[in-house]
Amino acid sequence: MRNSNTNNWRSTALVAGAILTAGVVTTTSTTDVHADNSQNNAQVSNDQVTYDQVRATADQQLAQLQSANDSKEAQQATANEQSNAADLAQTNAQIDQLKASHAALEQEQAGAIAQAQASTAASIEAQTSAANAEYQQQINTQQQNEATQRAANDQQYAQAVNQAAENQQAVADINAQYQKALSDAANTQTSQAQAAANNYNSAVAKENDTYQGKLSAQQATNAENIKNAEASLASATANANKPYEVATTNDVAVTGRVAKPQTDVKVPAYVTKYGIHLEVRGYNGAIPVSDYTYPEFANTYYGEYPDSAVITNKAAESTPHDISEMPLDFQPGLLSYDAKNDHSEKVSADGLTADQVQVLRVLALSWENGFRNNVFQNYREFYNVVNKNDGFVNVAPVDLVSTDFTDNIANQVVANRTKYNIDNNSHTVISSGMPAEATYTSVINDATKNLKKNLTSEFNGKTVYTDVNENLTTMQAGTPTLLNYAINLYNSMQGMYYGELVNPTHIGGHAVNLLCAGVRTVGIGFQKLTDEMTAKNGSGVSDRKNPSYAVTFDHVGFNIDYDANLTKEVQNRNVWGTSTVDAQLNTIKTAQYHVNKVPGTKTVTPTATDVQKATASEQQKLADVKAQAQQSLDALASAHQASLNKLAQQYNDAKAQVKANYDVAVTKAASVRDAALKATGVVDLQAYKAQLDSAYQNLVKADQVAAQKLAADRDAKIANIKKVENVKLDAKINELVPSVDPQIKQLQDQHQAVIAHGDAVLAELKAENKAAYNKLAEQFNVQLAAIQRRENAKRANEVRLANNTVVLPSAVKVANDGNINTVAFPTASNPLQVETTGRVQTVSAPSIVKTATQTPIAVAPVITTVNHAAENTVKSNESSAPVVTQTTAVNGTQTSVASTAENKATKADNSEKSVVKADTVAKKQTPAKKSESSQKVDQSSMSIVALAATALLGTLGITYSSKKRHN
Repeated sequence: MRNSNTNNWRSTALVAGAILTAGVVTTTSTTDVHADNSQNNAQVSNDQVTYDQVRATADQQLAQLQSANDSKEAQQATANEQSNAADLAQTNAQIDQLKASHAALEQEQAGAIAQAQASTAASIEAQTSAANAEYQQQINTQQQNEATQRAANDQQYAQAVNQAAENQQAVADINAQYQKALSDAANTQTSQAQAAANNYNSAVAKENDTYQGKLSAQQATNAENIKNAEASLASATANANKPYEVATTNDVAVTGRVAKPQTDVKVPAYVTKYGIHLEVRGYNGAIPVSDYTYPEFANTYYGEYPDSAVITNKAAESTPHDISEMPLDFQPGLLSYDAKNDHSEKVSADGLTADQVQVLRVLALSWENGFRNNVFQNYREFYNVVNKNDGFVNVAPVDLVSTDFTDNIANQVVANRTKYNIDNNSHTVISSGMPAEATYTSVINDATKNLKKNLTSEFNGKTVYTDVNENLTTMQAGTPTLLNYAINLYNSMQGMYYGELVNPTHIGGHAVNLLCAGVRTVGIGFQKLTDEMTAKNGSGVSDRKNPSYAVTFDHVGFNIDYDANLTKEVQNRNVWGTSTVDAQLNTIKTAQYHVNKVPGTKTVTPTATDVQKATASEQQKLADVKAQAQQSLDALASAHQASLNKLAQQYNDAKAQVKANYDVAVTKAASVRDAALKATGVVDLQAYKAQLDSAYQNLVKADQVAAQKLAADRDAKIANIKKVENVKLDAKINELVPSVDPQIKQLQDQHQAVIAHGDAVLAELKAENKAAYNKLAEQFNVQLAAIQRRENAKRANEVRLANNTVVLPSAVKVANDGNINTVAFPTASNPLQVETTGRVQTVSAPSIVKTATQTPIAVAPVITTVNHAAENTVKSNESSAPVVTQTTAVNGTQTSVASTAENKATKADNSEKSVVKADTVAKKQTPAKKSESSQKVDQSSMSIVALAATALLGTLGITYSSKKRHN
């Protein structure tokens, strides 16, 4: 095995700092009282300083208190608003519920209400008729009394006339004529009254018959309408209760055909005799099947033969017919190829298109993840051996990703390999004949340098390892189709990965590289091989008609201080680019499994609520029909009563006319009689008649007044009847459907009480805050007043002479008269406004000078490069691994100082040739001595460099350390 170059991150840390203590400069001034000193030094009083400090403290604390008070009051106001809004919403909801319940009960009691209304109307009609009859009876009695009075007057008058002309025949004749006139008038009155009565009775009977006819017809119509509405409701209810079909969409899972890897493959005897030759340390020749911990891994090597040509028992279920049938997981086993049933797209003679490359990338990525996950889940011992020193023992790996970031790496690696004519048996390393800046590690380092820098800064004090490695295999196809290339790549990767899991102590370099949990991305490159490359002995390409490819797997990742949690957190960050294979992956997944939406129906059984909603309109129609029926009956009854009232009025008018006619006739007869008597010489008969008539008129006038009162009493009685009956009706309706107004009023009053309570709480809080503010201001006022009194007392004995101040001696203490003015602090409404009236003026103040402080330089982290690999040196009891033509792997070494020599694991064939028809596999033996010597030279050179660097750094007082790790 040859070593590959790896990049090492070194860092040194300069730690320097200086702590500079801040100096405080204080100044002191004195008063010079010498007369010849023209300098005026202002003295600052201690009381003045104290006064300013207290005043500043007062301003600050009052402002803070006011701010806190404002905040509490705002919070209380907000709480009040929220509480009021919530209570209002709850109150309105309860009122709506009461109204809804009231409306529902009205609907439920509609029939009973209509019945009560009909009963009330009938009662009012009956009582009104009785009141009218009673009134009519009273009027008739009045008229009878008047007639009796008239008859009595006439009789008295006649007697007077008879007495006046008792003996006079003429008087007798006049009276006879008068009586006859009265008799004729009475007869006429009787006949006319009878005719009016007959007409009235006939009209009333006719009206009653008409009313009964209309009533019967309306009742029949009402009954029919109600019957139809009830039938419609019954039909709607029946329809609403019927189960019905609704359109649905059912999810139907569709599982596509996916080929299953074949594990029980059989091969010809010469292939079995040739044995298994893989790149696993400790095996120079074929690897016995018995050495495999899991024998099913042994047969995967036969996938190295193109088109699975050596498999003699190809299974149909292991033969995909299109790309969509390729498995996305990666279980041990091989796939077979059938050119006759290949439905995939063709690959031109120019090679794979960009889209075809992406399809192969998504498959290869899925297979690499499938291998890692399957080994972790079911063959844990291999995974733990590889990651025993990385912090990932029994910790599941994060899936690899293929992104625009890794595509750029892969494409650059392919471009460099093509440029420097690197064949499919050589890695992208210096030893393959390319400069250092073209190697895969250089490409990766350039792509990840910013990410490395950021991680170095972030994980200061921890070791950040880079995990990079490269696997290499060959892909070819006898039939130029995408499916043939995919099957060839699948089978080749089976041998490259499962075939190298011999046992936990012997794992091939390719498998080690892929199982390294520190890697997060893989750049999969497809280098089209030239004819010169495929013609080389040992190229492993059996069919040169179609393009062949060297497939590179360049894995990249970081391990943070061998801490799995930190490492996985970085792996899961959005720093690895954007996936470029999602569309192709989803296309394959959809073909293998998807869900179709199939239209269908389902039966729905209506609930009681559904029926209620569906028949609500019909129920309302029935209620409306019943209400309309009652209204029509009420209208007929009202019209009938109006007609009867009109007939009664007409009858009364006719009777009044009959009476008037009679009165005219009687008056005329009396006038004729009186004239005749007067002519005979009878005297005072007229005066007597006037007296009788006056008495009669008085009676008539009294009856008219009484009649008006009777009519008013009748009308009042009828009005009271309607009022009483309507009160009873309202009581009945209220009994059937109780009013909710009192409950609504109570809810509204409760809501107003909530608002009032919140307002009271806020007012109380404002009062408390104002009192607290005033109290604190008063405390500071008292303190400042005391300071000012001391200052005034000290200055009481000072005398100003020219530019100097002289303090006179005094034994008299200054009395405090209590008239010192207090200092006005800011009011609660504006705590930032400061009054300065009455303050002791400051002359000068000491200044404080702070020196600059130098911030210590942070310790830079030590960065190392992780390049997983198998052991670089071959143990004394082991021989070097053979070279395999198709698949090779570069295994890196983790180190924090310098890289080892190039470390490359190659999958080897022997120089022997097997007779496998056209599919001949060429082999070559690669000596191991060269890698050992080059490693020694590199290590010794690096040792000299390290000693020189250490000596140089030591002279500067800088410590340099390194850490080296091998798989």
